[in-house]
Amino acid sequence: MIYTVTFNPSVDYVMKIEALELGSLNRTSDTAKYAGGKGINVSRILSALDVPSTALGFAGGFMGEFIKDTLNTQGIQSDFIEVDGDTRINVKLKTGEETEINAAGPAITDANISRLEAQLIDLSPEDHVVFAGSVPSGYDHLYETLAKLLHDRNIEFTIDAEGAKLTSTLQYGPYLIKPNQFELEGITGRSLSTTSEMVEAARSLLDRGAKNILLTLGKDGALFISRDYEYFVPSPKGTLKNSVGAGDSTVAGFISRKGSSIREQLKYAIACGSATAFSDDLATREDIEVLLDKIEVQSIEEVK
Repeated sequence: MIYTVTFNPSVDYVMKIEALELGSLNRTSDTAKYAGGKGINVSRILSALDVPSTALGFAGGFMGEFIKDTLNTQGIQSDFIEVDGDTRINVKLKTGEETEINAAGPAITDANISRLEAQLIDLSPEDHVVFAGSVPSGYDHLYETLAKLLHDRNIEFTIDAEGAKLTSTLQYGPYLIKPNQFELEGITGRSLSTTSEMVEAARSLLDRGAKNILLTLGKDGALFISRDYEYFVPSPKGTLKNSVGAGDSTVAGFISRKGSSIREQLKYAIACGSATAFSDDLATREDIEVLLDKIEVQSIEEVK
């Protein structure tokens, strides 16, 4: 079973407005509410591909109930830990361009963390855990702690996080990490402008323990680096409508075909990420399948 962990989920309230006028009354042309959060996004894309998963994390109040009910309606299992505060609401304003207003989440306690650790301890080596997003305030080393917990039990994990939250887990051999170019530059402390420079920087993370690295480059596609393979995957052509969840969709696509060839995993990764970018919400199975035949996996040597 795949388990996704979202420490700070949200109800994403999308509001379409023709033109936003600050200090005036504005009326929406359309609204929608979604269960949000990076790990939850991964579970939603996996569900679209008929790959079961269980969403873990913290939820509270009537917004927390909304998330659990929404996932249940979509056939996605969840086992959230109840917290005292209310799950946050994030507002996404669409006015021709995207503006996000993200709220702070509820306070998380040591008791909440202990319950999550107990859930992970019960997993088996046949399971796979996906960590994605921020950690609760005051728990900066939480990813490192949980990565060690899984490593000691021979449970594979994927992590999509920034900076030290990511690098602290490398010693425990994450199955997949997915930095973008800006994040990789932050990790290595230098500007990366050419394919060769980015590949070299990614290889340094292999030396630190990562098993597979998917370096996303936005509209330019992605680079894949492992001990055995190095590929470039251009993005298919399309109109960008939604950047929220595209990276999470990319992770889900790659994980969804775990056990297949790396080329197959990469095709699904880029198809899922691009399909979400071209959609108003996360991609549907139909959106993804339309793009699959348009994805070309190339040897990095072809583009250097």
